[in-house]
Amino acid sequence: MENSILFGNGINRLNASNISWEDVLNDIKGPRKFAHNLLPYTMVYERVILETPNLHKDILLDEFEVKTKIAETLKRIGQNTLYSELFDLNIQNYLSTNYDYSFINSIIDRDDINTPIHEYGTEDVYSLRRLKRISNVYEKKKHLWQIHGEISKPATIMLGLDHYCGSIGKIDNYIKGRYSYVKDKHEIKELSIAEKFENNEFNGSSWVELFFTSNIHILGFTLDYVEIDLWWILNKRARMKKSFLKEFINNQITVYVSSMDQQKIGLLKSMSVNVEMINVSKGEKKYNEYYERLIKKLKRL
Repeated sequence: MENSILFGNGINRLNASNISWEDVLNDIKGPRKFAHNLLPYTMVYERVILETPNLHKDILLDEFEVKTKIAETLKRIGQNTLYSELFDLNIQNYLSTNYDYSFINSIIDRDDINTPIHEYGTEDVYSLRRLKRISNVYEKKKHLWQIHGEISKPATIMLGLDHYCGSIGKIDNYIKGRYSYVKDKHEIKELSIAEKFENNEFNGSSWVELFFTSNIHILGFTLDYVEIDLWWILNKRARMKKSFLKEFINNQITVYVSSMDQQKIGLLKSMSVNVEMINVSKGEKKYNEYYERLIKKLKRL
């Protein structure tokens, strides 16, 4: 079974050039400052969009300008050698909620990377098929899925409640076999996950399949409850494991954390997700220590 890594902004936070979400949200507010410590960032974003002066007839055009501003800000995030270390692991798929290209930029100059990196997917807003295939002299494939969009296509940046809920609808359709798209002027209709298991016809067209067919290792990611698309698919998988698909779904999903509250641990375990604690000392270097120990563990894969 293949191995996949799902990572968020944790590694970027080690960079001196990292941009915090607090900075991003305060930046897009412009002169309209308001307290938001009790609001999830999806709601902060929606308030910003709804209070943005209407410069166009359609709110989507006003929103595009806000997302373009976010994309320009995130271009400043630099490289990190940890990404290169992750690339050397026995991992075939990398899923990221990051919009930036720190991962790509951290490996692109390596001698073993074949360029150009090929991009696949025709989505203008959602990111079920947002794939970059990275090949090198050692591996048959290395896939990067930017599941929340990317900065070169600002409309794909998933940050607000509207976008998150729309994405869940797409994921639901994909799992149920109601998802289709156009490729080379031909409509492609996806089988349901159940049909793909029964017919052994997984085609790798979306990262959604990996939650059922690969061992997923989640790191640098706190799984905040605002990530409703990921919680939705974890919950859906857990329900499917308790249905007629229980004999088919046997992949492992593991979250690696240095700390986590017992309520969230209990919730994850109820969803058939393993939680592994990476013990680190307190202090400024605890996050570096977390990644050092985690990479050492993942090298055993």
